[in-house]
Amino acid sequence: MHYTHFTIEERCCLREYYKKGYSYRKIAKLLGRNVSSVSRELRRNCTHMYEIPSYYPHTAQKKSKLRRSYCHRGMYHSPELLAYIEDRLLATWSPEQIASAPAPFEKMPSWRTIYRWIYDKYLLNGNLKVLRRKGRSHGSKETRGKYNTGKTIRKRDKSVYKRKEAGHWEVDTVVSGQGKSKTCFATLAERKTRFYIAIKIPDRRAETMANAVVRTLSEYPKELVKTITCDRGAEFANWQTIERELKCQVYFADPYCAWQKGTNENCNGLLREFYPKGRNLSRVSPKTLKRNLALINARPRKVLNFISATEAWNLELQKFC
Repeated sequence: MHYTHFTIEERCCLREYYKKGYSYRKIAKLLGRNVSSVSRELRRNCTHMYEIPSYYPHTAQKKSKLRRSYCHRGMYHSPELLAYIEDRLLATWSPEQIASAPAPFEKMPSWRTIYRWIYDKYLLNGNLKVLRRKGRSHGSKETRGKYNTGKTIRKRDKSVYKRKEAGHWEVDTVVSGQGKSKTCFATLAERKTRFYIAIKIPDRRAETMANAVVRTLSEYPKELVKTITCDRGAEFANWQTIERELKCQVYFADPYCAWQKGTNENCNGLLREFYPKGRNLSRVSPKTLKRNLALINARPRKVLNFISATEAWNLELQKFC
C-alpha cells in the first residue's frame, strides 16, 4: 500500500469543507481520500482555541514537515556512518556538533536521531557517558582570600562584549578536591575564538599564577593579548606584574558574577568532564592534559558556525605571523 501525504492544496480544500460542517466521509469523497486519512489529518493538526477545534492548512503543513524531519526510516543505517558517529562521540563531540559539522556523507541524521539511537542502544551499546552533563550544581562556598585593588570590569571597553576582535582573555583556576592536593590548573579562554588553555601549576599562590599566565601568553603575538579578565581571588593579586610583562590591561569581574567571564566558566565545565570535582590533579600527566585540551579545542562549535576553536585561533594567528 502506497501512502501520499496531504498537499497544501488539499489542506486548503479540507479547511473549507471542515468549516462548512461536512462529514468526514463527504470530505474524503470530495478529496478522493480514505476517510481514515481525513480523520487522522484533523486529529493530528487541529488546534484548540477556547476548546473550539480549528484547522489551519499552513500550520498543518508545517507540523507535517516537522514530523517527517524526525523520521528517517532507516535511511542512514550504513555501518560507515555509524562508525563515523561513534568515533565523534568518543572524541567528546555532542550529537548537535556531529549532525551540523561538515561530514563525508551525503546525508546526516539529525541530532535528535543521534540522541535516540544512543538511548535505544543502537550506538555504543547505549553508553550515556559520551553525552555532556546538563544539570546545574551548587557552587561551593568561597574560601580564598580577596582584595579590592585593580580595575573593575565596568571600565573595560564595551567593544570587548561584541567579540569582534581576538586578544581578550578570561582567566580562572580549576582546583583539586578539598584536602587532596594544592595542585591546580590555571585556565585561559580567548573570548572571540573560544580557544582554551590549561596549565598545571603546583599551587594557587599569586606569584605562581602570574608566572604561568605571563609564560603562556607571551608565546603569542602582542596583538592577540589585549585584555585579561579574572575574579578577585587571591591568586590574581600580582595582576600588576601581568600587566607590566604582557603590556596589556587586567580587569576584575564583579563579586558573584561568574557570567562576566562566562567563556572561561563554560570551558572549565568542559574540562571537568575529564577531571570531575574531587579529583587529585597532581596525578594528571602533562601528556594527558594536552590530549584532552586538544579534544576540547577540536570540537566544532555552534557559536563559531561549526568550526573548531583551534581553527578559529589559527586564523587569528595567521594575521600576525
